[in-house]
Amino acid sequence: MYGQKPSIVSTLLLLATLILGACGSVPKIPAAGKLFGETVNTTVDSEIARYYLEDYLNGNHENREMDIKISALYRNSGNPIPTREELKRIANDFSVDFASLFLADRLLNIECNKQINQSFSHLLNTTIAADADPSSYLALFVPGWDYVETGYLTGSDFAKPRILATQFGLENYLVELPPTGGVEENASVLANAITKYLGTDKKMLIVGASSAGPAIHLALSDRFTGNEPDSIKAWINLGGILQGSPVVDHYRVWYRRWFLSLVAWHKDWDLEAITSMSAKESRRRFAELQIDPDILVINYLGIPLSGQISRYSRDNYPLLRSDGPNDGLTLLTDAIAPQSLTIVALGSDHFFAEDPRIDEKTVALMKLILTYLEDDKAKDC
Repeated sequence: MYGQKPSIVSTLLLLATLILGACGSVPKIPAAGKLFGETVNTTVDSEIARYYLEDYLNGNHENREMDIKISALYRNSGNPIPTREELKRIANDFSVDFASLFLADRLLNIECNKQINQSFSHLLNTTIAADADPSSYLALFVPGWDYVETGYLTGSDFAKPRILATQFGLENYLVELPPTGGVEENASVLANAITKYLGTDKKMLIVGASSAGPAIHLALSDRFTGNEPDSIKAWINLGGILQGSPVVDHYRVWYRRWFLSLVAWHKDWDLEAITSMSAKESRRRFAELQIDPDILVINYLGIPLSGQISRYSRDNYPLLRSDGPNDGLTLLTDAIAPQSLTIVALGSDHFFAEDPRIDEKTVALMKLILTYLEDDKAKDC
């Protein structure tokens, strides 16, 4: 449950800051409240975001002007999960933090999401064992960008989660992707790895973070369409940049492209591999993909407020604010897979390893997945 290596984005954003000027500072308004039973104590970017967190979401309607505006938003919001365009409009009309909280509230009020988040919280805060025997499962961990060189910094190499999985009794393997490969190349390598392990009697789980997300989506959709083996049971999408990172697109504009080329040359990275993760390329690819509906797909989605941005996202997050709520690398709704359940990690951004309880949450998530698979809890969703 770890994020993507920050160096490519941080390097580009440093250049952007120097040449284009730093983004305007974000207001820091203290706010403390509860969302879905979780205590939130941070700063937010507007008074209406503070009121929404502290009062409106907890049933206290004491500001008539704000109540009218917020209630009108709920009445006029047609989609259960707001689209990126809707969230951008909400961010413009209210604030980015308000839009982030609104998304979290909408996700948690979808009945199936409500159930899985309640189950996750229960498993996280108790010592209850898993309902299923982990030894009947096999997990393939799909690492993030440049995991060989820098995975130890952010956990994108899945070293610690794999230790926890082994201690849990879950057989697991790391899919050795090209460290800086593009989406197509990574999907091909993953497809071969899946085929290799299909010979066992184990039920397979695919786990991937960040740049692994679009490769997993493509591998399960394209390489196995119509021939989905029954042994592939679940995909755990940990902040996958399924519809790309707008940061890459920012540097594909002709007068900025030389920055991207310079960084790729300096790091010895394939420029085409980087651009395969752009929002433009990824959204086109995303729209064409469909995976077997019998595969359980669970998103672990970080939803940070402006006062909760980790050290690795402090440069990235401001650049994306103009497009709406983001986790420091991608827009929030662009990290949600189709036909999926979503665990809301309020307060986390793209870099889950910065969460002090991440190891406990990793174990709780493993228990949760097995419980859902064995009890068929997701079938009605």
